[in-house]
Amino acid sequence: MFVSEAQHIKDQIRDNQDNLNALLIVATYTCDNIDTSKYGWKGRLKTELVEFYKKIGIKINRRGFGDVIITPRIINNALEYVHTEGTAIAFFVVHKVIKQGIVIGFHKNHKDRGLDTITFAAPVELNNKRGNMAVVIKIAGRNIYKTHSILTPEGKPFLLN
Repeated sequence: MFVSEAQHIKDQIRDNQDNLNALLIVATYTCDNIDTSKYGWKGRLKTELVEFYKKIGIKINRRGFGDVIITPRIINNALEYVHTEGTAIAFFVVHKVIKQGIVIGFHKNHKDRGLDTITFAAPVELNNKRGNMAVVIKIAGRNIYKTHSILTPEGKPFLLN
C-alpha cells in the first residue's frame, strides 16, 4: 500500500491505481434513473440518498477506525461536488468503500484548514463498469464523510455513457 501525499482525491486514486486494480470489487450497484441533464436531478438524488442512508444508518463503522457520520446535511453539502451520473451513483456505495477500502491518503492539517483527513479507496462496479473509488473522511473530533470520487482502472474520468 502506498499512502499518497497528493492533496486531490483523483491524484490519490491515480497514485494507487496498480494496487486498486489488483483488489477485488467491494461493492456493485446498478441504477438507471439518474439523468444529470434533467432539471432538479440533485434534489431527487438527495431524497433517495437520505432515505438510503437512513435505512443502513447514518453512522458507518469501520473496524479499527470508528464510526463515520453521514447525515442529510452532509449529503447535501457533498452533492455540490457531484456532476456526473457515475459520481452520483457511486454515492450509494460510499459506505462499502469506507468499511472495506484500503487507506491511500492521510493529511495532517489538510490544505491548512486545521483538520486531518484520511482517504479510503476500493474497486467498485457501477452499472456493470469497474472503477476505482475513493472516499475522503474529515477527522475533527469525530469522523465525517467529506467527498468521494471515482476513476476508471486506467485513471480516466468514470463516465457511464
